[in-house]
Amino acid sequence: MPTFPLELTDEIIAWIPFVCYGELLVATQTLLSCCLVCSAWLPASRHHLFREIHIDRSARYDLLVSRVLHSEKMRINLLSVRTVTIMHPRSPALNCRPFVLEFAGHLPNVTLMHLLYGGVEVFLSHPRSFVAISRFSSIQKLMINTDEFPSFGALRRTLTLLPSLADLTLWRPSWPDPPADLSPHLSHGASIVPRPALLSVNVRWGTDAPDRRRAQQFIAWLSETATSSSLLDLQATIDSTPGHQIGCMATFGLSLFRFGRVLRRLEIGVGESRDLPELERFLCTLTSLTYLSLSFDSAIQPETWVQMERLVRSLPCPTQLAVLIISVCYDGPPEPLKLEGLEALDVALPPELFKGLQSVMLHVHYLKEQAGPEEGPALTEPILTVIKNKLPKLHDRDIIAVFVDGINPPPVLDVEPGTDANAALS
Repeated sequence: MPTFPLELTDEIIAWIPFVCYGELLVATQTLLSCCLVCSAWLPASRHHLFREIHIDRSARYDLLVSRVLHSEKMRINLLSVRTVTIMHPRSPALNCRPFVLEFAGHLPNVTLMHLLYGGVEVFLSHPRSFVAISRFSSIQKLMINTDEFPSFGALRRTLTLLPSLADLTLWRPSWPDPPADLSPHLSHGASIVPRPALLSVNVRWGTDAPDRRRAQQFIAWLSETATSSSLLDLQATIDSTPGHQIGCMATFGLSLFRFGRVLRRLEIGVGESRDLPELERFLCTLTSLTYLSLSFDSAIQPETWVQMERLVRSLPCPTQLAVLIISVCYDGPPEPLKLEGLEALDVALPPELFKGLQSVMLHVHYLKEQAGPEEGPALTEPILTVIKNKLPKLHDRDIIAVFVDGINPPPVLDVEPGTDANAALS
């Protein structure tokens, strides 16, 4: 039977996760099949099987501990792990597993830790977890999605104890509601400390009062750490509720001003008009900015384009801006001929002022009807035609692009009269 060189089969096996990107189950099943082909395929197949570990139930955790961690033969495969995802789907049994204590020192090459929907409860389940967190010294990126910390101090300690942490994503984390009268001591006595010294921060919170207090508490503390002088990439977005278009400056607070020293990339949401003066002041501090993304969370209005002109003109070094992304929303499919006020964008970006501008992207999002067809691609060309007429200078520079996509509206719950709404959602 002819055989292929191991270098060739190893390369083919290495491509499986990329070919099956987004289909974790398919990739896992394919790699498991490769493990069974022959002994020569086993090392490469196991290496890629162990690159990502997903812990979402107690049985899977227990198998990982008993058959891998406690096995002299299999433990070596933990050296291949690069990503760990811990998800706690309301399983009380999983909450008792001391992950940090058991795996400290055994995952020396993990660079990404993803905690979601209760994963923090597992990660910090043991009282002595904080003692061992620093042994996860290779973690460079931490992603926490819709999770609850026992206290704000627990979040602070987690971030300061990870020595290599450079990239942080926090999407609506929570902890006990800070008191309404915290200001101006939201940082809880934080002083300039060497960690974390983050390069990239992606934060997202809601706009209700408790979420805003948490957001401001976190940003105030982070601004007192080394991150204030190291941050290059900031994404600050909000989950606004209908009728409450509160902007990012009102949500995250004035501590954002402390991150303007070396910031090169900014993605931020724009709320109601009264939020604009503070946002303009913030943009005035960004002397190193090359990438700017502005998201208008409220429905598009003619004055939106005038607001855009005010914001981009507030940049202190407009000549170095290379990429500008504008995201706008419509209640329904946009009518290309009704892009009132769009001409202000051409006035806002004169070539003599924005010499380095290489790309202007207009992202148009709209709410489509429930189960309605996707009309976005069909709307792109008509909008480009309008842009050609209303933005002749930008169009002639051949730097403008348009993307249109429809967003499904939130599902409508059929709740019988007298039924508790919270019960229906649970």
